[in-house]
Amino acid sequence: METFLTFLLAGAITLFFVRGYLKKLTTPKTARAPDPVAPRKSRNCPRCSQPMEQGSAFCRHCGAAMAMWTVHDAVAQSSSIGGKPSGAAKPVINASLCIGCGSCVHVCPETGTLDLEAGKAILAHPERCTGHAKCAEVCPTQAIMLSIAGVLQTMRVPSVRENFETNVPGVFIVGELSGLGLIKTAVNEGKLVIDHLRDRLNLAGRERGSDVYDIAIVGAGPAGLSASLTAQQYGLRYITLEQGEIASTIRQYPRQKFLMAEPIQIPLYGTLYVGDGTKEALLAVWETIIANTGVQIRTNEKVELVQKNSSSFHVKTTRAEYLARYVVLALGKRGSPRKLGVEGENLPKLSYKLIEADSYCGKNILVVGGGDSAVEAALALSRSGKNNVVLSYRGGSFRRARERNRDHLLQAQREGRLRMMLNSVVERITPDEVIVRDSLGQNTFHNDFVFALIGGETPEVFLQKIGIDIVEKAMAEF
Repeated sequence: METFLTFLLAGAITLFFVRGYLKKLTTPKTARAPDPVAPRKSRNCPRCSQPMEQGSAFCRHCGAAMAMWTVHDAVAQSSSIGGKPSGAAKPVINASLCIGCGSCVHVCPETGTLDLEAGKAILAHPERCTGHAKCAEVCPTQAIMLSIAGVLQTMRVPSVRENFETNVPGVFIVGELSGLGLIKTAVNEGKLVIDHLRDRLNLAGRERGSDVYDIAIVGAGPAGLSASLTAQQYGLRYITLEQGEIASTIRQYPRQKFLMAEPIQIPLYGTLYVGDGTKEALLAVWETIIANTGVQIRTNEKVELVQKNSSSFHVKTTRAEYLARYVVLALGKRGSPRKLGVEGENLPKLSYKLIEADSYCGKNILVVGGGDSAVEAALALSRSGKNNVVLSYRGGSFRRARERNRDHLLQAQREGRLRMMLNSVVERITPDEVIVRDSLGQNTFHNDFVFALIGGETPEVFLQKIGIDIVEKAMAEF
């Protein structure tokens, strides 16, 4: 009997545990609640308006690079809020925009502060920087911004929305003037703005045979040429006006390799890739594109006025007047330099900006001007002692230049690295010579290059005449 009871008790205990185990196997598991995930921020692509994740480098729908809207997305700063930080300005270099031209390295008076490494500018010795700030001024692609006490300084740019339209409805800005100086970005913006305007024109309708142009394009640099080619491809009625020669912005770039790390798609031309990346190679291709596509550009015709009429814009130039429904400004940032007004001024050896002084060696060079730009150019060209440099100024002293520059100028003259000609004017420029008159009479010099750094009108003045707002923006951290 005891054996039976023991067996029965053991069976009951075993059944209890087996039943519990079977119940676990047959009872469905309750789904575990997922961990909470913060919703991802999104934005609409400025090009195709499709939703995309915030922070993406490219739109997965149309492939547009978001870098084109870096400046457009930056928040305009209010001058009435807070105070400006104090201290010396330090350069902050955006490696993605740096083209390795070395202009910042050469212009910096504190030797060794900046250097080139792997084809990019770097702040090699920040402790040597005294806030001279010329590095940011000479950078051709705006790859250098200034920081004071860790705060990025603002840059002055026109108020432009994501579709490139300014606060003046119907006026658009593309290219270097809108904030970025990269050629690829300028080419892409030129095409995108015409894509946008074609859609507007198709919606609004336009009269054929009218004396009103669909689009007036001002400037024939990378952005202006791309816009012109796209307008021609779409069969739009356009006019392109250039105050100087074609691609004058490119002509001011350094002579070293500086661009084209990847191909660019040029409207009506196809893939553009300049293997050695020099200014001369790109200019040769530029001229080929113009010749092969038949794009029409009116050179040496400066736009003086853009004024809104009832249904179009009145565009006045130094030669004629035009009407256009929309205006695209592709001016660049260099503005209109003041001309010498002498015979030979259109010779290719004359330039209105010095970017790379070290590319000139064993040359006879005339620098014209009396401000800091002219003095610093003359000093940079004479630094090696291998050039014959003459600095001509119509005034009797260089009082407009900073004291430090005047001291360096006197030292360079004492060391025989340059010659100063005060109270002098340029009378004529020839392919091999230059004639300068001073108080002692006429002087003829053998000459290879002339740099006229005598000031001029900045694009900002022209934009304000049109009514375009100029704002200050601080770029996002690089």
